[in-house]
Amino acid sequence: MSAKAWDALAADFERDVFDPAGTDLRGAFNQALREVGRCELAVDLGCGTGRLLARLGKQAERVVGIDFASELLEVAERRTADVPHIETRRADLTRPLRKPRDADLVTCVNVMLAPDENTRRAILRNCRNALRVGGTLVLVVPSLESALWVIDRHLEWNRREGLRGAAQFRGAVETGAAAARQMARGVIDQGGSLTQHYLREAIAEELVGLGLKPIAIGRVEYGWDDYFDDPPRWLGRQRPWDWVISSVRT
Repeated sequence: MSAKAWDALAADFERDVFDPAGTDLRGAFNQALREVGRCELAVDLGCGTGRLLARLGKQAERVVGIDFASELLEVAERRTADVPHIETRRADLTRPLRKPRDADLVTCVNVMLAPDENTRRAILRNCRNALRVGGTLVLVVPSLESALWVIDRHLEWNRREGLRGAAQFRGAVETGAAAARQMARGVIDQGGSLTQHYLREAIAEELVGLGLKPIAIGRVEYGWDDYFDDPPRWLGRQRPWDWVISSVRT
């Protein structure tokens, strides 16, 4: 999405844009931050309206939030106006960032969503470059395994409702050759927006290729009611999730 499109969401951002860190049922994201411990500089790339900045401000002596949508940043600035060691900056994360550098901690929560590989790789390079050697990146990305699990549960629900054949796929997954090609690349239509999803092993390999050593991979879990209206209890104890990966710059 363009900066203009994100700016159009500013008024209703808190209601309409999902908050992975704030919805995490098992606390895996906060645990990843706690394992980093106190630090001097933390950077949140793709900070949006600054949901995470105050949390980082309790951990770091200085916090920088970066986003390319100016109206979202205005909300973030108002949100953190009484915290002097938190600042925000406007920048395009798909272009090389000259600063900040030497961060102890970088967070990037569901920002690498674009189907375009070059766009995603540019964001990940900026995550790496903002870190000092030995610094930690806490990255959250959508899980392809989870997306397939949600589709499986939706198909089962349709089956239990008596749908058969092509009708069983109704509302669960796009069919056809184009959708199949997209899914093979991890791209799934979510509410009309094509969104990149990641296999656990694939994102780990991508991080290693950029000089980031994964040290922990966990699951940010969400309730079934974040995906379905009135979800039945039989959907299963395994809830949907995103990957949260902690990596150290080598």
